[in-house]
Amino acid sequence: MGNTLWSYAKQAQLSLEVIDSLGDSVKLVSTGRLAVYETSCLDNGEAVVKRLFVRAAEAGIELGLGRFTSQDLSNTLWAYATMGMLHSGFFKHVEKEIISRLKQKRYRFRGQEIANILWSYATLNAQPDISIVDALSSHIASICQDKNGVADEYSIARLFSQRQELANLAWSCAVSVYIARWVCSLSCIVSSLTILYFDNQVIGRYPKELMNILYTGLLGTKVDPEQIKKVFNDDGLQQSSIMTLYYVQVAATIEASDLGLSLPRGFPNGWGEDRGHRHTAADDLVQTSSSMLTLTVSKLQQGVSNTFNSIGFDHVLEHVIDSNDIQDEYGIQLPQAQKEFLSIDIANVDERIGIEVDGPGHFVRLIDKPGKSSTTKQQFDDLGENRFNGPTILKHRLLGHLGWNIIHVSYKLCSIVC
Repeated sequence: MGNTLWSYAKQAQLSLEVIDSLGDSVKLVSTGRLAVYETSCLDNGEAVVKRLFVRAAEAGIELGLGRFTSQDLSNTLWAYATMGMLHSGFFKHVEKEIISRLKQKRYRFRGQEIANILWSYATLNAQPDISIVDALSSHIASICQDKNGVADEYSIARLFSQRQELANLAWSCAVSVYIARWVCSLSCIVSSLTILYFDNQVIGRYPKELMNILYTGLLGTKVDPEQIKKVFNDDGLQQSSIMTLYYVQVAATIEASDLGLSLPRGFPNGWGEDRGHRHTAADDLVQTSSSMLTLTVSKLQQGVSNTFNSIGFDHVLEHVIDSNDIQDEYGIQLPQAQKEFLSIDIANVDERIGIEVDGPGHFVRLIDKPGKSSTTKQQFDDLGENRFNGPTILKHRLLGHLGWNIIHVSYKLCSIVC
């Protein structure tokens, strides 16, 4: 079953590479994970694909997960996350199964399996119990650390074959220590319509031991980019890993300063891959970038901007915050090399009010939860069959830490307002 679901997700992922190679001759309406989902539906239809993933989850629960190998569990979760579909019941059962296996100490998860598992929970905002993070952290430490409790890049490389796996794990930890809680506010911004924003509620803490292991594997004990390249036999950190480290570093500096994590001076100069290096989608980890820097103005954004113009709300489109801004204005220490970091769809810079226009790609489809028909808007865990995904939640948190008041306008509301 896991291989079947993995194949559907992988086919869609590979199709994007083909479309990208064709250049301007082929255009998709969407990009990123939404494009993966749409591509997967071209041959069989959305209803059929959704039914397949629902029925597979139900079968896994009914028949039991004991027959799944660790790789089966990893591949299955990765497929759901890549497709942007969450079956909450199945993910909870997998969570319990993984914790049970780790307690028995009869199972050993490979590095890529661990990375895919936690990345899937974080990407889908599946809101796992902190105990699964603790269990996997202990498992990693038991393999990577020596008898004195010390892990170096060589021992870490025996478990994790790619540094992208380590970067994905660090990002997953940053996302998974929070959950999103929806509350109602700002009903007067656009006519009498209600715009929702979410507040963050802490449910856990950064796993200190694991975060230190991840940073050691990514940067090495000698903090020498050439030496760590040799250890992992790579050409440097992927661009997505570099951006991931920036996001994690800012979040951890603000939320867990006791970890003492830092990036090398001058990073990422010398740490990234050579220009022109090209990846293929043969590796599941290639297209897991969670970039929060998007510098294109969508039709939805333009429509919302026009509406705000009509009511006299002063703003700019695609306001960019770079690493120098973060250090100079917010006092957060980052490497000296300037790096564009975050973008806000619509921003009143003087008042620090930002509006994020959230298209379908910001949402996870909840395939085991019916849509809500209630007209009362007091508090929401989810928006009908949609839930905000992990990248959107982390971006909101970071902007909030930087002093921005962020309002989220969903694509459904845009269809009414614009």
